[in-house]
Amino acid sequence: MKTVAAIKTASKTYKTGDTVITALASSTLDFNTHELTLILGPSGSGKTTLLSLLGCVIYPTAGEVFVKGKNISQLSEKELARIRLENIGFVFQGFNLLQPLSALENVMAPLLLKNENRKTAEKKAKKALEKVDMLPRIHNLPRALSGGQKQRVAIARALVTDPPILLCDEPTASIDAKSAGKVMEELKNLSRTDKSVIVVTHDTRLRKYADRIIYLSEGKTSDKPFPENGNTLDHSN
Repeated sequence: MKTVAAIKTASKTYKTGDTVITALASSTLDFNTHELTLILGPSGSGKTTLLSLLGCVIYPTAGEVFVKGKNISQLSEKELARIRLENIGFVFQGFNLLQPLSALENVMAPLLLKNENRKTAEKKAKKALEKVDMLPRIHNLPRALSGGQKQRVAIARALVTDPPILLCDEPTASIDAKSAGKVMEELKNLSRTDKSVIVVTHDTRLRKYADRIIYLSEGKTSDKPFPENGNTLDHSN
């Protein structure tokens, strides 16, 4: 187990007129390989902000964010893009599959962005799709796939570059309970392959899959549930 991402007294605020909005209060957290970390909190609690910091999408207002030992605050936008491409896999709630492309072509896309030749990219994409049991559907367009199948293709696309960090934004929100269970089992298994899997969700039922849980409320993080979370967390998919 090793630390692949960390935030050190990092915070994120936004200014609207004379008002300062704290999206994430000062927090210090480490994220390790061989762990599935659940970030649990209601809408507006700061989950997306934390995920965006870890994903090198935004800079912290204060403090530091490290990915593979590099302080992202000291990197240019171009360098951040490279960090994302080489070290981070994203699994989005809405899948974000390219509709005109087949499952195979969707998974190949990140490799082609890295200028890998098409033959190598296809071989790696098929291997990634095999891991999530989607080889029989590689030539299907997204519209011909179920919600659970789309999510598994999205996971394969996130995995194909073999990133050490996998960030998942509400990965079970758009799929049925049975598919959600399969997706979480797959993510759990992936965390055992020398990866840090970080899942943002409002669904308390996913707690059983976590090695570790970080609770968020009004921009504040804790390793224990906040008193109000029992009433505000959504128990639906």
